[in-house]
Amino acid sequence: MFQVIGVKRILMLIILIAANAALAAVTYLYVMPEKQGVEQQLNMTRAQISQKRGESERLRTEFQQIQEQKANFENMRAAGIISNQNRLAARRRIMDIQEYSRVLKASYDIGSAEVEQTKAATDIRHVILNSPVGVDIEAIDDRDIFSFIYWMENAFPGHVAVTSLKIERVLDVNDATLRAIGSGTPVVLVRGAIDFVWRTMAPEEEVRAAQEFGSEGF
Repeated sequence: MFQVIGVKRILMLIILIAANAALAAVTYLYVMPEKQGVEQQLNMTRAQISQKRGESERLRTEFQQIQEQKANFENMRAAGIISNQNRLAARRRIMDIQEYSRVLKASYDIGSAEVEQTKAATDIRHVILNSPVGVDIEAIDDRDIFSFIYWMENAFPGHVAVTSLKIERVLDVNDATLRAIGSGTPVVLVRGAIDFVWRTMAPEEEVRAAQEFGSEGF
């Protein structure tokens, strides 16, 4: 057999077999473990990148929410919703609304504020102030009363909503009342009794301090 194949060919075959065995050993003992290690490291890196992307997206979303909350907060402040319910300013505004709506008389009473806590307000260290406001109106026309209500709901600081409304006619329109109105004499033809609820937000510390010192309205 050796004579047929030849010694040199046998030696070459042995060398090739040994080289293949060595290559296989290197592949399985070094290259494959190294490849697995690289793949594991790559997977870990990908996971870290994905985590960072998630954190970045979360931070971006939180930042947008903060900016939106800040804008809403500033809008509420501009509308007077962020207010400690200054009673003197409220009385002046009612007098302005009375004149603008052309009612003859508006007698009002602003009750003590009740403190309401909500999660949205507590998150920004504020509380809700609820104050009842009762107004008795004398007017020539019931349209003047509705005008008064409109301006209370849209021009009064904070949020104002009607909870009760009663309107009654006290005089009929006749020649005598028309002559009196024509002469410039104020004639009360209708009366209205309106209950509002006045809501604003105020910082917890200011409300607590006002309660301790017994400020008006608390």
